[in-house]
Order: sequence, then structure tokens, then C-alpha cells
Amino acid sequence: MGIEGEFPSLVPSLMLISPPGWWAKQLPGGRPAFPLYLLFSVTSFLWIILLSMLLSKVMELSREIENLDEQLERIQVNGSKNSEKLVALQVDLNSSDSKHQTLKAKAETMAETLRNLQESQASLSTTLSQELAEAREDRENIRSEMFRGLEAVRSENGSFCQPCPSPWKAFQGSCYFFSKIKLTWSKARDDCIQKKAHLVIINNRDEQNFLTPTERLGFWIGLRKVKEGIHKWIDGTSLGYTNWNEGEPNDSQGRENCVMMLHHGKWNDFTCEVSSDNWICEKRQTC
Repeated sequence: MGIEGEFPSLVPSLMLISPPGWWAKQLPGGRPAFPLYLLFSVTSFLWIILLSMLLSKVMELSREIENLDEQLERIQVNGSKNSEKLVALQVDLNSSDSKHQTLKAKAETMAETLRNLQESQASLSTTLSQELAEAREDRENIRSEMFRGLEAVRSENGSFCQPCPSPWKAFQGSCYFFSKIKLTWSKARDDCIQKKAHLVIINNRDEQNFLTPTERLGFWIGLRKVKEGIHKWIDGTSLGYTNWNEGEPNDSQGRENCVMMLHHGKWNDFTCEVSSDNWICEKRQTC
């Protein structure tokens, strides 16, 4: 039963009091308008929410764009500063490279000058060594001539020079001591120094023939190696006359730095401190 059945007298009154609203209206064709209005309202609400979200997103994007613009501006400023620094560094690099080239050229010039000086020094050293050897040979020749003249005068008028002490032997103005014991080269040198003499220096063939032993003995002489391939006498003079044995000096095992005279007179390099041998001291006669 509807409302009319239960309250028949009330329906006309309600109809008079509450006229039908928009939700009760009908579209053409008799369809109700309420669902359409409801759909429109919901759609409008959703559009409002969507537009709000879009507006919020647009504002957020605007802020991000502003931040990016600020960052870009800072990057551009920093880039400009870095470009200036790069230009300055390039200028410094060019200056440093120029200085490097200048220093390199100076170093090459100095190296060339040093090489020339070394070559000149080597040439001068060779020339001086040759001249010293020639001067020493000339000196010994003059001494030999002088003592031969003195010997000739002595044979007529008596001796002008003091005789060599025993058991020293005299030859061309020098006295020679032949040891009877064996020592190392350095100890033999020291013994000669104590005798106010030096290990023998052999200047020519005549002196060599005088010194060549008649006994089968070897003797240290005043010759030693000062550097590879170079021997000098104990007074610092270079070699003039030589009498090396065949194949000598060979510096066996790199330790043969001193020189001895073999029993037949030839020279042989030998170990200085390991081996012991006889030796010959030499000093000038007092005239």
C-alpha cells in the first residue's frame, strides 16, 4: 500500500507544500535528470581535483625551472671563471714551455761545452804525459851523460860522488838495493821509504840490463795501475820505456794492480797484497 492508502488526506497537502525539485525533473523522453546531474557533479569535482593537481604540478615545475635557471646561471658564471683560469693556465703553460725550451737549450750548450772541455782535458793530459815521459827520459839521458863524464874524470882525478853504502850497487849515478827477503808490494814500498829511497823506476834499456837478476828471482818495481789500462811510476810519472812480458799486463781476475820484474827481466802485473816477492830500492848518489 502506498502513501495514498495510508494517509489519503496527507498527499495533497505534501504536494502543495513541497513542489518537485531539479532532481525530480525529467529529461525529454521521460528520463529522470538526477543521474545526469550526479554524473556532472562528480565529473566537475574530479576535474577540479585534477586541475588542482595540475596547478600544483605546474607550480612545482616552475620552482624547479627557477632553480635550474639559477643553477645554470651559476654554472655559466663558474664556466666563465674557469675559462679565465684556463686562459691564465694556458699562458703560464706557454711561458713554462718557453722557459723549458730555453733551459733545455742552455743545458745542451753546457753539455757540449763540457764534452769539449773533457776532450781538451784528455788531449792535454795525453800531451802532458808524453812530454813528462820525454822530459824524464831526457833528464835520465842527461844524468847518464853527466855520470859517464864524472866517471871519466874520476878515473883520472878520483871520485866526486860518495860511494853507495854496502850492499847497495851503483849505476849511472843511482844506488840500488836488492832485497834478500820477500814482502808484499806495499810493505816493500814502505821499506824503501825507510831507507830514504823508493821502489826502482826503470828509465831505459841500459838500466834494465843492469837490473836484470842473475839469480832466478823476481823483484817488485815501482810501477802500479792507477786506473783501468793506465800504469804510472811511484813518483807519478807516466810510462816511457816499457819491458812487458808477452801478454802482459793482463790484470788476471781484475786484481793484478802492481808490477814485478821476472827473473829474465820482463815485467808482469801481479796482486799487490796477496803475493810476496823480493824488491829493488833506488836512490840517487850524493855528489
